[in-house]
Amino acid sequence: MYSSERVFILGGNLIAKGIPVILYARQSEEVKASFENNSFVNAIQGDYKDIIPLKEGLKGHTRLFLLIADVYNMIPLKKTIAAWVYDAASIGVKHYESEQAIYHLPNCGAFVALRPDRFMSNIFLYDGLQSSNDIIFDTVDADKLQGRVSPNDIGAVATVALSEDIEKHGDLVYEHISDVATSTQRAAYLSRILVREIKYKQINSLEKYEIFMNIAHFNHPFAYCLSTALVSYDVRNPTITDVIHVLLRRKPETLEKYLEDNKHLFK
Repeated sequence: MYSSERVFILGGNLIAKGIPVILYARQSEEVKASFENNSFVNAIQGDYKDIIPLKEGLKGHTRLFLLIADVYNMIPLKKTIAAWVYDAASIGVKHYESEQAIYHLPNCGAFVALRPDRFMSNIFLYDGLQSSNDIIFDTVDADKLQGRVSPNDIGAVATVALSEDIEKHGDLVYEHISDVATSTQRAAYLSRILVREIKYKQINSLEKYEIFMNIAHFNHPFAYCLSTALVSYDVRNPTITDVIHVLLRRKPETLEKYLEDNKHLFK
């Protein structure tokens, strides 16, 4: 099966659905080597410092999966790239023009927002800092529930939104929580998977900040945001969201299964 859609994508892929994609990568040769036998994959070389190569590459594409890892330049980068996308897209502009009287926003097409909770994959970094000492840490109570999203789940949802009719998803916001677990449960999962006892240690925000600054080598804003309470976000009652079940027709991936499948990433 071959799709006529062309998707310019930053992170993730749609290869399994037979949709040609272009990857924006720092090393285009590495992309070619990784997908040398797949005619659906092409690459444009570039980085965040100079995104001009994107502008020409975006022409003729119908959809973009925009994922920016640069926290400090995220707003100007997304704004610039999104403007290019709406100017270049063959469907996006037409879709907007029919609704121009309502939106009053020039060159604005459909915008689907994915809003994940904590990524399960962050555990390999944050818990991995201390798991070699058989300890994991955080600032929350041991029995406080925390929501997490599986990268596999959110990637699958992104693929659905990028491959189905644009009108179906429109400007929807999909919130993501794949599983909820306490720090005690997380330690129990790791203990079973790693076949050794892992204990949870509650620390204060300053201790967590210093760990990130000294061990993970984060800069101040990043370490501060990760270490302090998010007062504008209600973390008291995390709930598994319905988006994965509805769009993918399956239950979300659990934290325990995700850790089990990726235990090789722990050293």
